[in-house]
Amino acid sequence: MKVQLDCVHCYLKQVVSTMKRTDLDEDTQYQILYRLMEEIKGLDNSNTPAYNSSVILKSAYEMIGVADPYKSAKRESNDAALSFYPELSELLSRSQDRLKDALKIAVAGNVIDLGIYRDFDIGSAISQVMDEGFSADCSEQFKSELDSTDSVLIIGDNAGEIVFDRMLVEELRRLGKSVTYVVKSSPILNDATMEDAEYVGMTDLAKVIETGSGHLGVSIDDISDEFRKALENASVIISKGQANFESLEGIDWISQKTFFLLKIKCEEVALVSGLKFNSMVFLRKSI
Repeated sequence: MKVQLDCVHCYLKQVVSTMKRTDLDEDTQYQILYRLMEEIKGLDNSNTPAYNSSVILKSAYEMIGVADPYKSAKRESNDAALSFYPELSELLSRSQDRLKDALKIAVAGNVIDLGIYRDFDIGSAISQVMDEGFSADCSEQFKSELDSTDSVLIIGDNAGEIVFDRMLVEELRRLGKSVTYVVKSSPILNDATMEDAEYVGMTDLAKVIETGSGHLGVSIDDISDEFRKALENASVIISKGQANFESLEGIDWISQKTFFLLKIKCEEVALVSGLKFNSMVFLRKSI
């Protein structure tokens, strides 16, 4: 997905959200924004929104002088999500379609996006997807393709959300599948890192690997050899979240074997996907 005009103000919105988590005075925040406005002029609009956002955020982090402004927020998100774990485990134990409901739980966690939302309601997101289901639902195709593989690659997204992904991983393991789960190599916004994977117990269930960078989504030219090999060898991929969709939907050799599991949080992604804004989807892109 290429940058759209509406993406530009989101770069700055993410920076403002980041600075509000620091103790920078207001004048300094303004100066950082003005400097970043100049940098935005030089961005290549043929890149993905996720890539350009990453460039601006990395510059902002350097100017702010804080390596992980969302560190405490990520821990709070993980703890909040873990508090739902017993209730959701009970829900799955009574489910008539455990895999589909595990996918619904996983997408509900995608509401935990502090780059877009200042706050969020996990319980409401869970209720919404359980009641309404997916606006685009490729779960039957997923089940069919799952029958012919013994492994799944999941490209993770945010802290907190990773707890709900853990429940999906548990269900896949119950079905006899091994799972490789991908996290960021360094902090950016509230994206999950290895620290989050260890904290929520993902490392006890799946092989957890890193992208090789701290970019939002997947910057395909800046990934680790381990992650590239995992992408090449995977027969079924689940891509979590909007930034991963932005990054991967246009790369045919990846998207042709990828199921995108996300909440559509902006109008531009809605246009590209052909789906409704604010809907929760399990999407297989047609090639």
